[in-house]
Amino acid sequence: MRDLLPGAFLAGLGLVMGASWQWPPVHGLDARLMLRLNRADAPKAIDTILAALRILGTTPFFVTALILVAIAALQPRHAFGLVVAVLAAEGLTKGVKILARRARPFEQDSRVVLRLARQPTDAGFPSGDAMRAAFLAGVAWVVIPSVGWLAAPVAVIVGLGRIRAGAHYPLDVWAGWCVGLGASLAWFGL
Repeated sequence: MRDLLPGAFLAGLGLVMGASWQWPPVHGLDARLMLRLNRADAPKAIDTILAALRILGTTPFFVTALILVAIAALQPRHAFGLVVAVLAAEGLTKGVKILARRARPFEQDSRVVLRLARQPTDAGFPSGDAMRAAFLAGVAWVVIPSVGWLAAPVAVIVGLGRIRAGAHYPLDVWAGWCVGLGASLAWFGL
């Protein structure tokens, strides 16, 4: 049980830090940083790459990648622990979204440029896409370390892409990264 504590601590710390958006000075800073990243002049290629990488944080990609990892690289007992960690991370993320009910940037500020084909309908805090990308990066780091070196920066890019797309504030993404990485660390602790 003690081996689960570092992962649980990281997830909890990330959520507490992320929830600081409820304090007006932090919310203002979070909103200004979001607008700066969202509205920054950038080559069209950057937005094209971010849009292409967006799939890496989606649920279908996440489930497919985890199934492939479980089949290819894990013993059944490790795969079961992976399923438990995934369910815990997804449940925590969905539960906090329901409780926090943080509006997304494009819902609150007309200056936000929305770069999504479809508007998300759930709450913004924490970012589920950032959580899933960080979880996959953590699992990759453990199971296939050579892939982990690539997966970690990709997880960061996926999260930044959610801010650039107008879907999340930076603290939403931060909390998502911490929950995902914390859940993968807890799985490793099992």
